[in-house]
Formats: sequence, C-alpha cells, structure tokens
Amino acid sequence: YLRRRFTYWSRKGVPGPNFIEYEAFTGVHHEYTLEAVKKWGRVYGTYTGFQRSIAINEPDLLRDIMVKDFNIMPDHKHFHVGSSKIGQSLFFMPGDDDWKRVRSILTPVFTSGKLRAMLGHIGGIADKFVERKPVDMRNYVGAFTMDVICACGYGIQADTINNPDHPIVTNAKRVLGFNGGLSIVLSALTPGLARLLRLEPFDIKAVKYFDGLTKQILNERKVNNKSTANDKSKRRTDFIQLILDSEKSDKELGYHLGSEGEADNESTTGGQQLAKKSVGTLTQDETIAQGLIFFLAGYDTTSASITNALHFLSKHPDCQQRLYEELRTCDEFTYEKLSQLKYLNAVINETIRLAPSLTRIQRECLSDYKLGNTGITIPAGTSVEIYPYAIHRDPDFWPNPNDFIPDRFLEPTHHPYAYIPFGGGPRGDPSVQYDYVFML
Repeated sequence: YLRRRFTYWSRKGVPGPNFIEYEAFTGVHHEYTLEAVKKWGRVYGTYTGFQRSIAINEPDLLRDIMVKDFNIMPDHKHFHVGSSKIGQSLFFMPGDDDWKRVRSILTPVFTSGKLRAMLGHIGGIADKFVERKPVDMRNYVGAFTMDVICACGYGIQADTINNPDHPIVTNAKRVLGFNGGLSIVLSALTPGLARLLRLEPFDIKAVKYFDGLTKQILNERKVNNKSTANDKSKRRTDFIQLILDSEKSDKELGYHLGSEGEADNESTTGGQQLAKKSVGTLTQDETIAQGLIFFLAGYDTTSASITNALHFLSKHPDCQQRLYEELRTCDEFTYEKLSQLKYLNAVINETIRLAPSLTRIQRECLSDYKLGNTGITIPAGTSVEIYPYAIHRDPDFWPNPNDFIPDRFLEPTHHPYAYIPFGGGPRGDPSVQYDYVFML
C-alpha cells in the first residue's frame, strides 16, 4: 500500500521524491523549497503526510490556477483550527458562497479613502518610534507593529514600546508562539484526524481573550455609533469600525472622494465576477474572526518585512542614501505623497521579493484538473504547493536574483505571477494595500 501511495507521481511520469519531504519541516523551510525546485524543476510531485501534493512554480500555470480556473481550486489547504472562531476568517473559509459574501464585505474596507483615514493612527505612533540610542531592531519594530495594529485594528492605544507586558502583547505571542508540536502538525497534515481527536492548534485561552476583547469593542461601538451618527468628525477609523461601516460608501462616511469603484484585482472566478457591492452583513462571530486574523496575520509578517528592509538598507548604503534623498523631497507624509515616492515603494517591493512573508501558498484541488500543456492531470483531493521564495529567486525571472536591486521595480518587466508575496487572484490578500501603507 505504501509503495503504491508514494510512487503515484513517478508512475505518472512526474518528477519528484517518492517520500514525504520531511526536510521541508525539519530544516530551514524557504531554503529547502529553493533547493527542491532546483533539483526537481518548477513542477514536481510530492507528498504532504499521506496526501498527494504537487509543487507548481511556473508563473503562467499559476495565473491559470489563481484566476482563470479559480473555481477548480478556490480553497486554501484544509486546516483544522479547533474550536477557535478563526475558522470563520476569510483566510480559512472554503471558497464557497459564504466566502464570496464575506469577501464582498471586506473588500470595500480597504479603499484608498478609508486607508487615508487609517493613516492617522500610524503617524502618531511612528513619531514615538524615533530613537537616538542603540535598540534591538527586531523587538523594537515588533512593538511598533503591535501598536499600529492595535490602533488600526481595534482603536486601542497599547503603547507596547513602553508597555511590553500589555495583555494584548502577551496573548498575541501565545497564539503565534506555536512550537511545531503534535497538535499543529496533525492539524496541518491530517486535519480529519486532528478533528477526531479534538486537538487545539492554537492557545485557546489566548484566542478567547481576543474573542472577549472584540465582543466588548463591538458592544461599545453599538452605543457610540448611535451617539455620533450625525458627527462624522467623531467617527472611528479602525478595522472593526470599517467592517461595521462596510455597506456605506466613502462619500457617505465623509472620507476622501474618488476612491470608490477601485478595481478588484483579477477578481474573476472561472468566468464569474465577484460581487463589487457588499452582500449582507457579518455575524458577530465572523466579525470576531476577521479582527483576529487581521491582528495575528499582520503582526509578525509586517514587523519582519520592516526589519528586513532596514537590514538590506544597512547592507547597501548607496540605496540608503538614495532613499534618504527622496524622502527629503517629501514635505508631508500623507497617503498621496507616500504613494508617489517611487524609490521607497521599490525598496519595499524588493525587500518582499527577497524575503516574502509567505514562503508556501497552498490550494486544494476540488476536481480533476489538466495542468496547462504539461500533460499532467491533477486528481481531485491533491494539495497544490506554491513557493514564492523559490519563484522570487529564479534567475529566469529575476536577473541577479540574490542581489538587492530596488531599481528593478522602477520600471518592472517581470511576469506578474513571478512576484506573488501576497498570493494572487480572488484568494489573494484583500488587505494588501493596507500592508503597503503600513510599511511606507
């Protein structure tokens, strides 16, 4: 049985190992993916636990999978989340009608008008961030990121730079601090078994803290919104409030005009257009789940990206000087001005190319799928593995791929699916513009 199970791909003439890629989980993951693609090619068969998987790192094929044939692979890899409400977040939901409804509600939350309003939270915290003494940059940037997410997500001024033991900090670290134990491994590799055993991959007490915090904020907003309904100057602009206001346009909310009707990048789903207007509302549990994933997904990834940018700039003083000179031309750090700083944006894009937060993107194949002109048929139930780190370091797509060269993004010529730090298509991160504004 095992021999037949682990020789499936070789019997189909697809290159790849005839065993579980255990080194991907016991070593440095992103380095392993790079070496695996070099050894087996951009498309190769593999195995995740006892599940058949196929690694696909060819941009043309990825565009088909993520956009044109989205209806075949609308789900992220199935994962057991335990009793946490996080399973109702956009990231973990299967790509069904409920997912489309939630996505249609969340997408308007990140229009440029609402991002402008949210930028005020970041500016005040950034002023506190300026220090003229030696600091541990990873910890310091982490505290800055936590403060911004607390303010932008929940409207809370946590000041974790000076208050590192704030309950939000300690509980966030408990949720994020999984150590690869049995619960998380089985939840990822064998979600059915994890569900049967009722395993909890996340620290349930910490998750319940965020559940209670979000419920408290929602109850306070119901009272506050009634008293400030006619006074737009007192309206909050954090993520929770923007979800509650998602059915209203930027014009109705008094935000900067001209941001409505923004394109939803590559939002076709196998020929079907995703709804541009929000459909219905979120339940309380769904709102809690979106707030939780906004907080947890944004914290470590954003702080790591900012730290990496500082590292690359410290190693390349010429780039640092060029960025400094561009920043000196900016008289105020508004949304509009920051978005026009081409070299700053190039530095951020090049940082994320070299050190993407997501080193593995996964999709579930729901029905048999012919993979382009490769002659390969992916059977239903197969997990599709995508390695952004390996794609971003492929010399066929990126000349001198290991070098920090921000100029490559000033007039980019790369294939759009050779750069996928946030995924792509309808299943891509709808908050990507917020992430960029944050790092700017």
